[in-house]
Amino acid sequence: MAEKILSSRAEATKSEMVPQQRPLMPVHIFNAAIKGDTDYLVRCLGLLEEREVRVTVRTSQSTPQQTEEEHETVQFVLGSATRFGDTLLHLLITKSHNELALKVFTKDMSLLKARNRKQETPLHDAAKVGNEEVIRDLIRLSPSVVKDALGKTNENEDTAFHVAANHNHKGVVSELMKLDPQAAYEENKQGFSPLYIAIVEDHTSSVIAMLQVDATLACTQFSDGTFPVHVAARRGNAELVEHFLREYPDYAKLLDSCGRNLFHMAAEQGNSDVFTEVFALAKDDNPQISQMVESMINARDYEGNTPLHLAAMKGHESVMTAILDKLNYAQAAQVQNRKGETAFNLSFDQRWDNKEIDQNKIDAYIKKKGWYFTRHWFDDVMAPIANKLERTQIIGLGSVLITTVAFAAAFTVPGGYNADNGAPVLGKRFMFRAFILANTLAFIQAFQSLFLVILDALSDLRDLDLEYALYKFLSAASCMVIAFGLGSYVMLAPVSLPIAIIVLIVSLLVGSPTVFFILLMERDLYERVFTFSSAVIGLLVVTPIMPIILIFCLALL
Repeated sequence: MAEKILSSRAEATKSEMVPQQRPLMPVHIFNAAIKGDTDYLVRCLGLLEEREVRVTVRTSQSTPQQTEEEHETVQFVLGSATRFGDTLLHLLITKSHNELALKVFTKDMSLLKARNRKQETPLHDAAKVGNEEVIRDLIRLSPSVVKDALGKTNENEDTAFHVAANHNHKGVVSELMKLDPQAAYEENKQGFSPLYIAIVEDHTSSVIAMLQVDATLACTQFSDGTFPVHVAARRGNAELVEHFLREYPDYAKLLDSCGRNLFHMAAEQGNSDVFTEVFALAKDDNPQISQMVESMINARDYEGNTPLHLAAMKGHESVMTAILDKLNYAQAAQVQNRKGETAFNLSFDQRWDNKEIDQNKIDAYIKKKGWYFTRHWFDDVMAPIANKLERTQIIGLGSVLITTVAFAAAFTVPGGYNADNGAPVLGKRFMFRAFILANTLAFIQAFQSLFLVILDALSDLRDLDLEYALYKFLSAASCMVIAFGLGSYVMLAPVSLPIAIIVLIVSLLVGSPTVFFILLMERDLYERVFTFSSAVIGLLVVTPIMPIILIFCLALL
């Protein structure tokens, strides 16, 4: 018997989801609805004037008498729809022709539940465009009809409440919330309620609008076991987390299905702003919040992990730093989860698995500091590096550019070629030979840099390849600047020797220190690129003035 009842209900629901087959809306009615032509629609449909609407709804009187033919025409127009299934009420509400929409609603209230091909009612359209005014007036005219329409879902099983929350129309959210607070708990086919959608989409104003009508929503547990503050912390919405804690101080003690509080959520996603805001709130607010923060920061989930464990596991340095600034380093390092792992163990493992690991640094740190967190661990060992893909793209693009320019300069030399024998006109000059050498060094080193970038992408030697490529790129850039100065000197010297000398000196001053200063920023570049046994040779190779020495010495030959 129960199975028959459930089956009949499912069939009824399914039949409701099929849009009613309606006749095609006449073109003149469609155009009038889009333009909001009040006079024409009132004349065609015998709609009530605005002052008559309230009287008709209150007394349930019918409209002025019509002939049977006129009545059939009106019913045909009201029952018609566009090719997309939109009724007259759909069109008027979407275009915000609110007075006309109210008159049509009064004429046929069932239109508010009419669905188009996307299963959307006019109430869905009002929520989508944020037509707060018409929703307020519809509720005023017939709250029961609007409440019934609010229960209708579209093809995604979203109610109008879901749509309003998704589009952050807080005025519509507030009106629908006042009409039916229970609608905020309804879930769509993804299992998301309007409150969950508003939090995930960072629509803080809509969330607060719901809570102002029904504060108990703050204690709603979603289908994934989380509470609203957990979702806000996971999204990194520090403003909303702070609002929850101010308005509902005990609320942060709620745990999800894994035994995690809001700090666990924020730590796992690397949302350091949440920690910063909550710590500031605890410092400036009442002692109750301060005690709550202390308990949450040290709390363990069902696997024994504190927020620091989760941040270390994911390698979120900013979160780890924020937590350790609040805690004692040594004390935090001793806390173990159920597997016997400390946060430092997890941080070490995460760093070890990273392709950018510097094993020597980690070994030296552990030998000197032991298995404990210190500021040195973050400032040196876990120092953030540029995104590898981004670095590779920059080095590769720069190398291609230098290679292209150097290749072109090799065949369009300063002064041109001798028409008789094809030899460079200025080929016997010292500065010309120096230019050719500088341009050749730029081309070769840029090509090597590009080759190393490709090798880095295809091989497992990912640490050394990119460092060599970076050095080769910087050296090629330096040679390119020097080549520019030498080429300019060759061209300008016969015309204005002082200007030629100035250009050359400026090029030499700019070209050499550029590499030197970047090498200073990469303090440990030598250690990462060269072994101890080849350190002396490495220093000579990467010395910034070596390209200049090489260029001018070879030019003497």
